[in-house]
Amino acid sequence: MSSRLDRVYAQLLRDHPYGWALYKKVTAQKLHPGSCGYFDSDGDWQTLIDLTNLHNVADRGWTIPSDEIQDSGEPESMIWGPKNSDSVRSCHVGGKVGATVVGAPVVASVAMSFESTGDKGAVLATESPVLRHQIGDESSALQWMAENTAEMLRRHGSVVKKHGVWVVTKTYSTRRSAVAVMTQRSSKVEIGLGADIQGLLTLSPESSWTSSTGSSSMELHEDDDGVVVFISGMYFSKKLARSRLSYVRDQQDQKDKILRGDDPEDTWDSENENIELDVEYYPPLDEDKFD
Repeated sequence: MSSRLDRVYAQLLRDHPYGWALYKKVTAQKLHPGSCGYFDSDGDWQTLIDLTNLHNVADRGWTIPSDEIQDSGEPESMIWGPKNSDSVRSCHVGGKVGATVVGAPVVASVAMSFESTGDKGAVLATESPVLRHQIGDESSALQWMAENTAEMLRRHGSVVKKHGVWVVTKTYSTRRSAVAVMTQRSSKVEIGLGADIQGLLTLSPESSWTSSTGSSSMELHEDDDGVVVFISGMYFSKKLARSRLSYVRDQQDQKDKILRGDDPEDTWDSENENIELDVEYYPPLDEDKFD
C-alpha cells in the first residue's frame, strides 16, 4: 500500500460500499456525476469537461452525447454515523449518547475516540444529511468516451498516460466532513460529535478534532454547496490497440488506479503507439449489460 495519506485513506475505507473515499477536500460543485477529469500528482481533482453541460461540451468542440447525460433526479438523503476501517476501534470517552428533543439542534455533546489496532487506520465523520447524486444511464457516458477517444488522446494524451481519466457516475456529499488517517499502531484521535433525534452520532457545527496521540493526520472540510466524501465511476487508461473497449467488474482492479500518478510504470515506451482506452468500473456493472 502507498504511504501517501490520500491513497492510504481510499484503500482503507474500501469495505464501505460507496465507492472511493476522498481524503482531500473537493466541493460538490467541482466534482459531481458527469464530471470527466483526473486526480493530479498531488491528489487534487482536475475537471476536463462537464458532460452534463451540453452547451459547454459543444462550444469546446467535443461530440455531444447521443443520449443526454444528466443527474437522475432528486438526490437521496441519508444520515450516517462515523465510518472507519476495520483496523480501527472506537469508544465513547465523554458526554452522553441519547436522542435529542425533536426539532432541537444537534450539539457536540459526545467525545469519541478512535484507535488504530493495525499499522494504519482511517476515520470519516459527516454532518447530516449525506446526499447521493448519480447519473441516470452510465452507458451514455461510456458511449461518449468511445466516440471521443481520439480527441481525448489528442488534447489530453499526457494526462491519460500519467493519471488516466475518470467519468464520475455517483457521489456522496455533505456540508461538513472530518477525516483522519493513523499511520502507527495504537495511534488515537478524538472528536466531538452530536446526536440526532434518533441518537445517531454525526458532525455538528461545533464538532472538531480535539486530540491525537501517536502518528495521525486529521482534517475538517466544509462548504455550503457540499464536500464530496465518496465517488464511483468509470476509469479510462491507456491500452494497446484493440477492436473495442474492454472492462472489468471488480473494485479490486481499480485499486492501483485511484489517485495514481508519478509512478515509473505510468509512462509509455513510445510516443507513437496506436492506442485506445481501457475502461474499469466501480461499482461493478450489471452482469448482462455488455454480454
